[in-house]
Amino acid sequence: MKTLALSLAALALSAGAASAQDFRIAFGDLDLGSVAGANAFDARVNAAARRACRGTAPLAEHQCRARFRVEAISLLPSVRRDDYARARGGRVLAAVPVIYG
Repeated sequence: MKTLALSLAALALSAGAASAQDFRIAFGDLDLGSVAGANAFDARVNAAARRACRGTAPLAEHQCRARFRVEAISLLPSVRRDDYARARGGRVLAAVPVIYG
């Protein structure tokens, strides 16, 4: 299966970043609509975020990683982003009609 990748510029994500290095995160081999696929994508994003945000103060690093994750998800193609969102919690457990009166 062809692997797609997204490119993230660390400089755009954090004022504390030392360079504008690109980070590539493969996702083409994952089923982002499944919990397992979304978990694997999160692990890849988190690993790239750790590399991108390394060497800053703890609070700045935490903020950088959070912005990195948001940016990575926003760069997914819309269909894949929708699949990811469904896997991450858009579940309806039960639809129960409510009758008043």
